[in-house]
Amino acid sequence: GQKQKIENPMRMLPAGTGTTALFLQRFLPYQVFTCACVGKKEYLEKQFQSLEPNSLMWPTILSTSKSYHFGKLYPEFFSIWQSLKAQTEIEFDLLYDPLGWLALEEYLTKTPTLRPIIYIHQGGLKGNESMLPRYHRKYDT
Repeated sequence: GQKQKIENPMRMLPAGTGTTALFLQRFLPYQVFTCACVGKKEYLEKQFQSLEPNSLMWPTILSTSKSYHFGKLYPEFFSIWQSLKAQTEIEFDLLYDPLGWLALEEYLTKTPTLRPIIYIHQGGLKGNESMLPRYHRKYDT
């Protein structure tokens, strides 16, 4: 394949414990954005602190104006998941990725940028096998 030179991109990935986001921020030369999917921002900061005391080495934590609980079904999660799948033909994880995309979208509404964005897919789709039927039962009309 061809290599693309992407200048000064933002990198975004949602976090459980935040270890991957912290690793990327510490060892690669670019700004990493994340959001707390399993707990609150304070939970991620505590995790980061235990692995890297220097907060200047931490990823930027994005928040959403609405509070979400891990594993709970939200119509906006299902909606953005469906929209992304239709637009990109990429299936994203239903537990982490919808919140990641919503946090990124909210951030960009407040802080527009022309920088390219690299969104790091969470990879695991096994959870979708149980999440999709739950969403269809609750939100399909």
